[in-house]
Amino acid sequence: MAVSRFQRGHLSPPEQQEILTQIGMRILEEVPENWERITYSIQSVIDHSSAEVVVEFPDGTSRREPFPPEVLSLTDELRAGMYQEGKGTWFSMRYVISRPGKFNVDFDYDEDPGITFPTSRGFTMDLRYFPREEANIPDWLREKLREEADGRADQP
Repeated sequence: MAVSRFQRGHLSPPEQQEILTQIGMRILEEVPENWERITYSIQSVIDHSSAEVVVEFPDGTSRREPFPPEVLSLTDELRAGMYQEGKGTWFSMRYVISRPGKFNVDFDYDEDPGITFPTSRGFTMDLRYFPREEANIPDWLREKLREEADGRADQP
């Protein structure tokens, strides 16, 4: 993930909406036509992300599907562009598309995204690029920062 190549906090709400629409359109181009619901989930820090697209079908089954690399680039731009001074930016996004093509997106700015790689150093770098006021640093993130400060960042 190369979020640092994107400008921070530059996207207006209509521009954010446009990128979300582009993400959905690119995903829809890649999934089987008989989908019922599609969920794109991503957990991110500045230099790493973990993402998946899960397609649910009318018969109740579901499966992971590949998605185009442009989706990650668009998501990186969205994450950087949604940065808010003092608040930071989100760590996780859940994007759900339901028939006939409506979508709903949830952003999580506060919960641990569950990324185990990279180590704490990735969270430290993320906070440097997307600064947060002390009141907006969750306890789990403080612990990750302490791990690096104490030299425990590279330990399993």
